[in-house]
Amino acid sequence: MNELEAGQKIRLKFNISSLRSESITCVVKWFEEDRVSLVFPDDCPHLKKSLPEGKELEAIVYTDSGIYAFDSIVINSPLEHDFVIEFPDEKKRTQRRDYIRAPFNLRCVLSKDDIKDGIEIETKTINIGGGGIRFLVRDELKANDIWNFTLYMPDGTLAKGKGIILYSFLQGKLVVSVIKFVDINETDRNRIIKKCFEEEVKNIKLKKLTG
Repeated sequence: MNELEAGQKIRLKFNISSLRSESITCVVKWFEEDRVSLVFPDDCPHLKKSLPEGKELEAIVYTDSGIYAFDSIVINSPLEHDFVIEFPDEKKRTQRRDYIRAPFNLRCVLSKDDIKDGIEIETKTINIGGGGIRFLVRDELKANDIWNFTLYMPDGTLAKGKGIILYSFLQGKLVVSVIKFVDINETDRNRIIKKCFEEEVKNIKLKKLTG
């Protein structure tokens, strides 16, 4: 894994007790071959004392080429000048079956290339995830039909592929449909996953501020 860079987000999971665990999202400050310095999140200073030197934790890194997880230990506590964790040689790439879904209202174009002269539907998503999208359409789409999709991401990039219609149901005067990705470039999938992850982190922070 060579995608680690300053500013990269790393999610840390660790036990507080035998019955309780916590997770925080840190940002890479600097890194060396065997260690990573992290910026501790400002919204949970009370957790610093739960990460003393030698504390075991799990780290998850979201990159454009995949999601990587590794077991680590705390080298320097966040109570010290630099919060540093071990960066081991062995890192496993994870395959996620249950993807985070996030509410995004994005432009999405569906098309079929197996119909003469083609057919194209422009719609808006209700939510998106690494495994598929939920969206609104005027007319019901047939279950099990395969559609090409082009998803216009918030950063201006496009995610493209093919998906299968799982089901549709009426909601007011419109129809809600769900499409499951069956053919998508892994770079595109991981960009969707990262965007959903970032949205989840933002919502967690907002809940803590208003809670």
